[in-house]
Amino acid sequence: MIRKKYSKILIANRGEIACRIIKTARKMGISCVCVYSDADVNSVHVRQADESKYIGPSPSCLSYLNIEKICEVAVETGAEAVHPGYGFLAENPDFPRALEKHNIDFIGPSAETIEVTANKITAKEEARKAGVNVVPGYMGKIEDAAQAAIVAEEIGFPVMLKAASGGGGKGMRIVYSKKEIELAFTSATNEAEKSFKDGSIFIEKYIELPRHIEIQIIADKYGNIVCLGERECSIQRNNQKIMEETPSPFISEEVRQKMYAQCVSLAKQVGYFSAGTVEFVVDKDQNFYFLEVNTRLQVEHPVTEFITGIDIVEEMIRTSCGEKLRFSQNDIKLTGSAIESRICAEDPSKKFFPSSGRIKYYDKPDDVRIDDGVASGSEISMFYDSMIAKIITYGKDRIEAISRMQKALSECYIEGVTNNIEFLESIFHHPNFIAAKLHTRFIPDHYPSGFQGDFITEEYIKIFIFAALYVHLENEGKYYSKSTDEAFIVKIDDNEYSVNAKYQDNTLTTVYNHNKYSVVGKWKSSYRLLYITINDDTNIALKIERQGSKYFIRHAGMKAKCCVLKPHVAELSKLMLNNKTEGISVDAVKSPISGLLVKLHVNAGDQVEVGQPLFVVEAMKMENIICAESEMVIKNIPVKEGKNIHAGDLVLDLIS
Repeated sequence: MIRKKYSKILIANRGEIACRIIKTARKMGISCVCVYSDADVNSVHVRQADESKYIGPSPSCLSYLNIEKICEVAVETGAEAVHPGYGFLAENPDFPRALEKHNIDFIGPSAETIEVTANKITAKEEARKAGVNVVPGYMGKIEDAAQAAIVAEEIGFPVMLKAASGGGGKGMRIVYSKKEIELAFTSATNEAEKSFKDGSIFIEKYIELPRHIEIQIIADKYGNIVCLGERECSIQRNNQKIMEETPSPFISEEVRQKMYAQCVSLAKQVGYFSAGTVEFVVDKDQNFYFLEVNTRLQVEHPVTEFITGIDIVEEMIRTSCGEKLRFSQNDIKLTGSAIESRICAEDPSKKFFPSSGRIKYYDKPDDVRIDDGVASGSEISMFYDSMIAKIITYGKDRIEAISRMQKALSECYIEGVTNNIEFLESIFHHPNFIAAKLHTRFIPDHYPSGFQGDFITEEYIKIFIFAALYVHLENEGKYYSKSTDEAFIVKIDDNEYSVNAKYQDNTLTTVYNHNKYSVVGKWKSSYRLLYITINDDTNIALKIERQGSKYFIRHAGMKAKCCVLKPHVAELSKLMLNNKTEGISVDAVKSPISGLLVKLHVNAGDQVEVGQPLFVVEAMKMENIICAESEMVIKNIPVKEGKNIHAGDLVLDLIS
């Protein structure tokens, strides 16, 4: 095999992963061509690339999934190879075949390997041949909902409907009863067709409360295969990962080695080279079963890079060039612990519906790894994945990595687009997460109604009081004495706390519960993020939004509306009228998200029960089913299927 060296590659992707690939390519002395759609004309990856080429309109089917156009650009720019990143064409065997016709390398496995392993049905067949444990199920293509119901009853509920092609949680539905089959089959099939151009669905037994464990492999073209440890990916919402860590706090060394052996056997069976990931579902007794092979770079690859010291993107490029692996299995030492959080444009309080819009302000910690492809002013488009950025932290052990993640999330500020940062903070402070009591139903079990904000603990009530006092006296200090303590009432939501305090020389001195405290503050992010040091030993960052005399304070998943009053003003405020309006009737249903209205499940005149599906909105490559939250009667439907709608648009008129 001839070894070669690339001088120019094309990145057939966008956003953070395009930026990530650029970083390694530059280190290797390789120039990069990026592609972009209408929605990405001003994107960060476009600015970072050595060359950028327009490939079409915003919908991915007309741009990032357009094989012919991307091949045309690769030829035009003289790219010697193409890195697909993840998603889009990364696991489409037609793409490397098309590139091969132009004598351009695909930085990934062969088309034949992708074809057999990226399809979950044929991958399981190969896994069986390789002696790999597989989940019980029906591996044939399910033709319709009626067949799905028959197969599901034979396997036994609950079952998982899964897209035969692709991954990322798309085209997946858990079904607990026969009555759920029809809607689940239709939705999963539609989602799979739109995401992967293949609506094929198969069914397997759903293992309840499992862990999701995956093994990172890297292989060259000479049959050398190395496993780079496992990743724990059990914290998921809507079957999509939201954070990952390595090593798993659950897997024993004995089980790890058994998983390694099965991964190597499978890789040899399918002639695998390049980076890849073998995913398993693991039950409470550490029995593991094959799920799928991801024939691409994973979103969560940075955690593996931290504990192994290996740049996986670089190894992908080197193996594509025909180089042998520079290390063996015995060289791999797993050192320390690493965790990744995915910051996504979504609303955890509303079933994790995706959000879109422009980022007005973006600030991030500077002492941890951040993989992103956005900046202040970036547009989060409804056409693509909802992920904004990834925060990765490392520690000598899991507890240190968690502590650093808690700090990093508290210092990450995004304004303008609804996001999940506070929800991530809540998880990383959850006692069951810290205790490593993990499974794939962690979020549904601990956050069954989504995330509305955590209860403020006694410890943090004190901290919120200090923060509110600091900001108030910093702003209004000229009205108060600097030499003597004064009495204040601090309101935290509906609760009142009596405190004595004074502010002088950037320092708040206060007495709370008969204890004296000294609080020094420092602002960042244009007065959005307040760092306070309490008694020279406790450092904490709080997000603060000031609206007149009120301060909205957020930290660690907790949030509160706060204000500071003099005692006599607090008494007078109790006499003011409360103008809350009660008994407001609902006469319309509006879309909670922007996207394509793909299906209406109701008609004018229908009587609707609680929980009944109303309509489906496709946004960020996912189908979102909007269900009735109360009983209603449909009066009129002013919109039609196939039309783009925006968050807040009227979809259903109701008879009130």
